Amino acid sequence: MNRSLSFNPTERRMIELAKTFPTFVRRPEAIEPWRPRDLDSWATAASHGEKLAAQFLLAVWDPSHDWVCGRFDVMEALSIWDVPHREAFLAWASAPWWP
Repeated sequence: MNRSLSFNPTERRMIELAKTFPTFVRRPEAIEPWRPRDLDSWATAASHGEKLAAQFLLAVWDPSHDWVCGRFDVMEALSIWDVPHREAFLAWASAPWWP
């Protein structure tokens, strides 16, 4: 990966949010560079928990868009995610922001 790529501040913030989820620490190519349509496509073949993490990020990015991977369901995510994923979500939920 070319680390010299530059991102606008909103894209950088989305990448940093994504990196709080273990899914994306293990799969940085899914989120860096920040390309929401590529993440959407990646999520369609991801595991259930990974897909939920991607759905969450895409919901933060554009909650009104009908993503191919589906809409984020917080109750489903909280029942599937492990503790580190739930903690990442709860950290965002304690001070939510949108681009």
